[in-house]
Amino acid sequence: MKLETAKVECKKTYVGAMPKKKGAPKPIGERLLTLREAADVLRLSTRTVREYVQRGEIEARIIGGRWRFRRMDLDAFYENAPREWDFAGKDNDRD
Repeated sequence: MKLETAKVECKKTYVGAMPKKKGAPKPIGERLLTLREAADVLRLSTRTVREYVQRGEIEARIIGGRWRFRRMDLDAFYENAPREWDFAGKDNDRD
């Protein structure tokens, strides 16, 4: 028994960008930052950054057991932060 194979040519041409799948995630676009790097960018402690993440004020993901941040999310947090913070420490002392 002899098998014959046929060569089939298939060409796809796209004009412009490749078609996007519905519901496809947005591309990351740049390297992800670690918790320490994110804290350095915002000039905050890592503990404070984690608290903001837990409250949903900063967007982050756990990847490989570690927090990862996009720079654009840190920039958005900064832009949306109030110009002046109203801090009341222990015994309502103000700094």
